[in-house]
Amino acid sequence: MIEQQKVTRPLVKLIAVILVLGVGVAVMGFFMGNPVEATKQDKEVFEPRVEFFDLVADEYKVELSAQGQVVPVTQTTIISEVAGAIEFISPKLKTGGQFGKGESMLKVSFADYQAQLAQAKSSVADAEFQIIQEQARAVQAMRDWKKMGRGGEPGKLVTREPQLKSARAKLAAAQANTVQAQRELIKTEIKAPYDCMVGSASVDTGSYLSRGGRVAEVYTAGKMQVRLPLSLEDVSYLPKTLVGANVIVRAEVGREPKVWTGSIVRSEGKIDRATHTMMIVVEINEADGDGRFKVPPAGLFVKGIFEGEIFERAVKVPREALRSGDVVWVLDSTDKLVVRKVHVERSERDYVVVTDGLNDGERVITSPIELPVNGMKVEPVSKQTNQLN
Repeated sequence: MIEQQKVTRPLVKLIAVILVLGVGVAVMGFFMGNPVEATKQDKEVFEPRVEFFDLVADEYKVELSAQGQVVPVTQTTIISEVAGAIEFISPKLKTGGQFGKGESMLKVSFADYQAQLAQAKSSVADAEFQIIQEQARAVQAMRDWKKMGRGGEPGKLVTREPQLKSARAKLAAAQANTVQAQRELIKTEIKAPYDCMVGSASVDTGSYLSRGGRVAEVYTAGKMQVRLPLSLEDVSYLPKTLVGANVIVRAEVGREPKVWTGSIVRSEGKIDRATHTMMIVVEINEADGDGRFKVPPAGLFVKGIFEGEIFERAVKVPREALRSGDVVWVLDSTDKLVVRKVHVERSERDYVVVTDGLNDGERVITSPIELPVNGMKVEPVSKQTNQLN
């Protein structure tokens, strides 16, 4: 009985293995004969939504601007060249008063200077008389020399040459003193050196004016200028023939906007160390019409607008469309992103001026993209319509 059980157990195991293998083969055959079709799912592609701006290529004129304070073309400190009591002061010799060229501003007492002139003229007459005397004595001395029958040439003392030389020198000195006295007499009246306006006056009637004393500060009436600082980059856009170039000058005078024309008269030719700018001096012309402020008043702050270089073809690109300094993202005809390197000629507050790398009618992306890839598909959703001025 025991031996029979030993034979039966291995047989049972063998049968079980055969059954398992058979079932496995049957199942495999079923699936091979009836294959299941796998469904293929398309991978979803993410297309970023972007805003864009339509480019317009056009002529571009560089416009430069700077601010400065109006100053007179000419400013003069008038001082007295003579001393004396003030006898007359023009009623216009006050701040804001205007004088024509040569108009009397002030007179100093001239009695002493008239006396000096008379004395100088007297000295001239004395010197002239002395010369005549010496000439007569020289003639008489030569006659005496000949009568004495002395041979040889007469000496200088005989011809009275030293005495004549001294008399002529005294005459020259007396004449110079006369000229000086005449000048000082003329200077007792101070006249306007040119058409001018009084900036400040320093004298009063009855006061004593010392030699070298300050009388007034005056400046040119109707001629003003302004010094305008430009960066070296801005200067490079100005015309090569700088002098004479036109400038528009604008300012608010009270509640009234005013515009004047001007022209460049010179460049100061040096760079300010602190600001790295160069001063351009502009002379301002009188405005047309009969209104007030035909020229801007001294001290007024104005804005000068220069006409710079002209580019025949350029496009204005919004600042937000510029990437990494000189790169923009362009939308092609299939709405794919194209990374484009461009030449930025000039930067303004709201836009940059591109002169190479972009074409008329192209679209540039203005919105940010987290992971931009050249050639990636994007979805344009809105168009930026702000005007770039």
